Amino acid sequence: MKHSSPSSRRILSMSGIISMVLIFSLIPSPVVFAQEAAKQATTDDLPPLPPSPIEKAQKDGTAMPLSLKDITKMALQNNLDIAIQDTNEQLSQQKILQAFGDYDPKLTGQLNLQKRKSASQSSYQYSTEKFNISDDASWNFTFQQTVKTGGTLQAQWNSNRSESNSTSTLFNPRYGATATVQFTQPLWRNFKIDSTRKNIKMVNLDLKTSDSQFKQKVVETIANIQSKYWDLVSAIEDYSIKRESVKLAQITLRDNKKKVQVGTLAPIEVTQAEFSLAQRELSLLTSEQQILSQENSLRQLVSNDRNAEIWSKVIVPTDSPDFSEYKIDLTTAIDTALKNRPELEQLDIRLQQSDLDLMMTRNNKKWQFNLTGQFGSTGTAGPPGYLKDNLGNPILDNNGNPIPASTPALWGGLGTAYKTVFTEGYTNWQIAFQLEIPLRTRSLDSQLAQQEITKRQQIMNRRNQEQQIQVEIRNAVQQLLTNRQQVATAEVQKRLAQEQLDGEVKRFEAGLSENFRVLEQQNNLATAENSYLSNLISYKKSIVTLQKAMYTLLEANEFEIAKGTSNNVPNLK
Repeated sequence: MKHSSPSSRRILSMSGIISMVLIFSLIPSPVVFAQEAAKQATTDDLPPLPPSPIEKAQKDGTAMPLSLKDITKMALQNNLDIAIQDTNEQLSQQKILQAFGDYDPKLTGQLNLQKRKSASQSSYQYSTEKFNISDDASWNFTFQQTVKTGGTLQAQWNSNRSESNSTSTLFNPRYGATATVQFTQPLWRNFKIDSTRKNIKMVNLDLKTSDSQFKQKVVETIANIQSKYWDLVSAIEDYSIKRESVKLAQITLRDNKKKVQVGTLAPIEVTQAEFSLAQRELSLLTSEQQILSQENSLRQLVSNDRNAEIWSKVIVPTDSPDFSEYKIDLTTAIDTALKNRPELEQLDIRLQQSDLDLMMTRNNKKWQFNLTGQFGSTGTAGPPGYLKDNLGNPILDNNGNPIPASTPALWGGLGTAYKTVFTEGYTNWQIAFQLEIPLRTRSLDSQLAQQEITKRQQIMNRRNQEQQIQVEIRNAVQQLLTNRQQVATAEVQKRLAQEQLDGEVKRFEAGLSENFRVLEQQNNLATAENSYLSNLISYKKSIVTLQKAMYTLLEANEFEIAKGTSNNVPNLK
């Protein structure tokens, strides 16, 4: 009988152990069977996820797809704040017309009837009665026009008829007419500027201010619209993330129930999965409410008519929050802002208005020196008559014939008087100079000093505004760069969270992890996805903030479409 050596027995023992290990490794355990079954399971047996507000709208036909540009156009046409600012600009335009009203010509007509009776006091006033009677009528017209040189043009056409019982009158009744043209021009004070011309320039600058404020309101509205649009996109994407998180919780709950049935998992894990699912479903409801709230905020900016279609439709953004880098140099951004900002434009307009005030005050300190030129002609007419003495008897010539009272050319009525204005040469002219010297101007001196101080303050305010704009641009550029870095970091964080979840699921399926760790990694992934979305939206909104600060939003949007917005307001009457 042979005996084996100790070394050979050890070799046989090791071989047996290895064989047993290989045999058992080839036989699937109940746990592996359960894990494989879980892998092969589909999502068909999961409870249906609630449809999002967007999916509901697309199904029932109430969806209203809108791009960022589309909704911006709608806002520019229908926003109430823009409509109000538009009426301010219209108001300034009417004020300009009102200011030019001082140059409107004026035509004045006057009719005067007069009858007088007085006692005769001299032989010259002798009449057939013991008293004098005169019956007069006049009808006069005056045309007056202020011209843009500060002068005044005046033309008069006067007509009259006079009848008397006096024996000394040559014509009875007598008709008269006068045509006069007069022009007065200031040569020093009010020559370059006067109150009318100052007022016209002032209201023109007010119109520029209104136009600048209108553009400013449009830019603010565009920025607000784009910000609200991306908030709505963010709410919709957040809903999708939370709904996917609910789906993961449903899968975990289903798999845990199956594992409990095969005895590979404790029942408490099912309770934990149900609690996590309830939390995520509650969060999903909150996210849905956020979508509805963001839609209402956007509708308020877009439509001023509660009966408009957008109030009964569901806004479906068509622009996705894809990353697109925005690059700009800090110096360029500052220079662009200082060139375009409406605040600086409005301060410059105020400086121009201050210059007008100074010019007008200096003008009022000057001497008043006016030139007046006048030219006219008179005409007269009456019935044929002869010279009479104080007793009313005709005066005879050497041949015994009555002496005519006037030339035959003057014999006639009112028409003859009008004719003689232009034919008989009864002209007159006048040139006059008027000088007014202010001996003391303390009130104007004080007013001038106050205006100069105010202008210096405005200059300092403008420099202060420039500094504020530079700080605002620097902050906006820095925020843009920070948000860019945060997007990159959040993207890495999301990728790592997905990898951690995938790894934890594999560990759990291999029995090397616990259920709460899988749920924890699911929450971490949802948090990372939300963080990436939030940072991406913040980056896009920081682009809008920088463009608003540089006042370049109008370049990418149609500004003229906002003109006449007030005409689109329903039921304005």
